[in-house]
Amino acid sequence: MPGKRILVVDDDGDFLESLQLALISGGHRTIQASGGREAVEKYAEYEPDLVLLDFRMPGIDGYETFLRIMKQDPGARVVLTSAYAVDDGLYREAKSRSLAGMLSKPVGAVELEEAIRRHSR
Repeated sequence: MPGKRILVVDDDGDFLESLQLALISGGHRTIQASGGREAVEKYAEYEPDLVLLDFRMPGIDGYETFLRIMKQDPGARVVLTSAYAVDDGLYREAKSRSLAGMLSKPVGAVELEEAIRRHSR
């Protein structure tokens, strides 16, 4: 699988950095954003192959960020990440709006590569 361009969005700097290192070591190119507004702007600028998006963030949360990205590009490929249980209703709603998938934190290297293989463009 050739390297993908992946937008990584998380308000936890340590997680963001470790995820980026794992992606880069897997041959992928990364773009980072630490919040929802920045993620929407960077999505428009870079049009990544995949977005790994934290569900719980201050300000614009992951669900609202997902909706804004999908409004911009209905073909966007977004995988939510969360260390917490996600509300079933919100998850089902996101799936009905073309959410590609969900990963639980911490994310292992094998599941990360599998998500990239399955869900990126």
